[in-house]
Amino acid sequence: SMASNAVADSFTSREDAKKQKQLQEARAAGTAAPEIDEATGSMINPHNPSFITSAPWYLNQDKPSLKHHQAWNKKEAGTKEWYKRGTKGDVKTKFIKGACENCGATTHTKKDCVERPRSVGAKWNGKNLMPDEYIEDLKLDWDGKRDRWNGFQVEDYKAIQDEWERVEQERRNRKAHEMEERAKLKERLKAQKKALKKKRKQRRRQLRRQAEGLDTDTGTDTGDSDTGDSDTDSDTDSDSDASDDEDLGEKMKDFDKTTSTVATKDDKLRTTTRNLRIREDTAKYLLNLDVNSAYYDPKSRSMRDDPFKHLKDDEKGAFRGDNFLRSSGDSKQLTELTVFAWDAYKHGEKVHDTAQPTQALKMYQVFKQRSQDLKSQQQEELISKYGGQEHMEAPQELIYGQTDDYVEYARDGRVLKGRERAYVKSKYEEDVLVGNHSSIWGSWFDPVTKAWGFACCHQCMKNAYCVPIRNDAVEDSREEAGAPAEAETPGEKAPAGEDAEGSSGSGSDSSSSNEEEDGAEGKSIEERKKALAEKRRARALAGLKMSEGAGVASASSSGAAASSSAAADAGASSAASDGASASRLSDKRSSAFGHVLEEITDLDSHKVTEAVQREKKRRKQDKSASAFT
Repeated sequence: SMASNAVADSFTSREDAKKQKQLQEARAAGTAAPEIDEATGSMINPHNPSFITSAPWYLNQDKPSLKHHQAWNKKEAGTKEWYKRGTKGDVKTKFIKGACENCGATTHTKKDCVERPRSVGAKWNGKNLMPDEYIEDLKLDWDGKRDRWNGFQVEDYKAIQDEWERVEQERRNRKAHEMEERAKLKERLKAQKKALKKKRKQRRRQLRRQAEGLDTDTGTDTGDSDTGDSDTDSDTDSDSDASDDEDLGEKMKDFDKTTSTVATKDDKLRTTTRNLRIREDTAKYLLNLDVNSAYYDPKSRSMRDDPFKHLKDDEKGAFRGDNFLRSSGDSKQLTELTVFAWDAYKHGEKVHDTAQPTQALKMYQVFKQRSQDLKSQQQEELISKYGGQEHMEAPQELIYGQTDDYVEYARDGRVLKGRERAYVKSKYEEDVLVGNHSSIWGSWFDPVTKAWGFACCHQCMKNAYCVPIRNDAVEDSREEAGAPAEAETPGEKAPAGEDAEGSSGSGSDSSSSNEEEDGAEGKSIEERKKALAEKRRARALAGLKMSEGAGVASASSSGAAASSSAAADAGASSAASDGASASRLSDKRSSAFGHVLEEITDLDSHKVTEAVQREKKRRKQDKSASAFT
């Protein structure tokens, strides 16, 4: 057998093995010539071990070679060539057995023949035998299989270019013919217009001569002929000017037609500018010139990936790749609708998003609504079972008050690091207290006068100075509401500046109020009302006397009480108002806005201290500023 023959051939004696070992050592030492590979003709490295240089016994390799290390199933290098066109195989003159019975070619059978079926095939008459097809077995490589321009021939596209050039030339010819016809029509209209003008002038001249009693024969009146000539010349000039204007208008019209940037379907308005991209826009392949950026396909003119994906979102432009459009706008909703239609069809519903889009959309809306209702129902059940509704709605102060800003504070509350200054809430000053007021403007609303004012003094003038509210004003408001007035202490001191009559009036008021309190239980509502009216009248008279005598600041409050009294007579109220107005004009302590200023005896020590500190600080700043200047 082959194995026994190979073993027999590979047997060597001791002397031969010794000689072979000495030769191998000499080759490794460089004293003997190395072996030559029979396949490649190159030198074999003598330092290679024997298990590399020696071939397996079943290859029957007698001569030294390393070809047994090469792949036995190695494929040949591929090609990028394409099939040859217009090449014919062998031309037959006699029908060959096994060829196509219809055309006579030997490369296919009658079943695969693409020729016209003959009434009498080539097998029987032996005429008009077709040549064999030229069959190529191209072993295309990876690039050759995926090259979409492989096999493209410029000559094929040349025919398309010639066709477009013929169409464009025909369009130019028609345009020139139309322009020529238009020019001829314009000349005819101009001649007709000139003849019509000439006839009208002759008719007017004839009528003028008949009116003057002259002869109708022409040639006797030279002045008229000169006038007619001049009129003709002027008409000619006007005609030429009009024709120039018309030509300009036609040119402008043609310019508007031929320079349209949008291709139209009308042949008269169609231009050579077809659906091309706007030249002001940058081409996709010029957005990022990096060779490793997004791939641009020149045949489909598409760039699917984002060329600026290495930049931030705010630095990217409007174009973010063709695939970005698939996930933006209504495409996401359309995809969800399609997936819903597929799932519904799998579950037995007869719905199709393309054939019945309205039904599919309505079912999808119902499905989403039911899903939301089920989710909310499950949440309500969990809350009703386990509770915790108060934790579902967090306060807005906690949500918007949490930030990641790092701020360091000192022990006394000063900001050491982080937010060096407090952010301004608005461009207007806030929480600014002026005029000794303890509340800001607009903190109180008067429902009677429908005006805004200060809550500390109930004044509706923005520039008014703060005057504390007297206790009797509060007492009057309570009495009007029907509540029993609080008892005044007998030893209550009268305001400064009041005379003896005022003090006696206040004593009578206090005594009457005490009597009212003692017999409040036995009196009826009618008696209470009468007593209240009497008290208001006495208070109004006391205020009138005070305004006439000393003119103190309490005249404004007593006048207000007298005016608000519904039971006081008309004479007393008018006198009180006159006295109050006179006191405002005569008193030197009234403000510029008509408010009577009171002498405040009780001052807020805290506010006074703050005012003194602010004044000292202001003076210190002014002093330092003047020192620098």
